Amino acid sequence: MAPQHAWFEARNLIAQLLRREQAALQSLIVHVRGNPDVLAPYSKSLGIQTQTLSGWLDATAASRGVRLAGPVSPWQGRRDAAGIPTRIAEFGPLTYQNDDVLADRLGPDRVRKIKLLDPDSSRLLRVQDSGALYAYEIVNFVDGKRSVGEIRDAVAAEFGPIPLDVVADYLNACEEAKIIAFR
Repeated sequence: MAPQHAWFEARNLIAQLLRREQAALQSLIVHVRGNPDVLAPYSKSLGIQTQTLSGWLDATAASRGVRLAGPVSPWQGRRDAAGIPTRIAEFGPLTYQNDDVLADRLGPDRVRKIKLLDPDSSRLLRVQDSGALYAYEIVNFVDGKRSVGEIRDAVAAEFGPIPLDVVADYLNACEEAKIIAFR
């Protein structure tokens, strides 16, 4: 992986971690019917820790020759990263035990062409045998707010870097199956 891409992936991991931890704090306060003002020092502490880690990453990237103004996603400006998928209907897992929504709606020939479900499309998917896990989580992040690139970043922070075109291809198959639509 190119150093600037590694820098982006590391910073993405930290940014996603901060979002997840702050959301967990918010959820906790709602669950216990607590005062949201109590969260301020904890949220601030998480922000400071994030800044510290990001500063360390930036210094490390610079020491390895990365000379960009900031970490930039390799797909910045790509059209396939900008689309915002929305759910058409509520679905659980698209593949569960003997039920496979994509196979039922698209047929086995089309499903075999989905990059995410083809272990030969990515070394990471082949080594981890995790295409179905990525697929499950990609659909979980479809909320009508996140773009394809943002969904890719969130999933990459959980399971490891994945090419944008693999995520976009999977979401396009979900659109063909009328599970999601792009706006």
